[in-house]
Amino acid sequence: MAIDKDLFSSFKFRSTIEGYCRDIGWNISRIDNEIAVIKFDMESGTTQTLLIVKYDSTLEFSCPSGLKFDDIDDVPHNLSTFLLGKNAEYKLGFWALQKLGGKQTFSIIHNAEMSLIDVNYFGRVIIRLIQECDDFERKIEELLNN
Repeated sequence: MAIDKDLFSSFKFRSTIEGYCRDIGWNISRIDNEIAVIKFDMESGTTQTLLIVKYDSTLEFSCPSGLKFDDIDDVPHNLSTFLLGKNAEYKLGFWALQKLGGKQTFSIIHNAEMSLIDVNYFGRVIIRLIQECDDFERKIEELLNN
């Protein structure tokens, strides 16, 4: 069943995100008519940040990891290859490099047509992304500490 796309129009994006978060019990850190930021305190002791960006008929959900590199040439290619392999296992989300704050950042992202997003799908996508990002960061931390 398709959801009313108008729920995420530029004037209703904010109210829809606020309503979904209220229904689930999440607090929004920052929101306007095109982007929402939600922060999650994880069991690992870290905080994951989830961004929701509105594009035409699509919403982009992204969770940037703490792995940041000054230049694309600094990115370990074996890590990129590992994450490409992980992408083949996922039904929700994919790993990508995003330029954020001038740095190449590994982020897990999910794009969805607005007409498919209801509160349950919204919650499932976000939980999946923040958990995957947190797991990835913990594994990298373990590798660096050993």
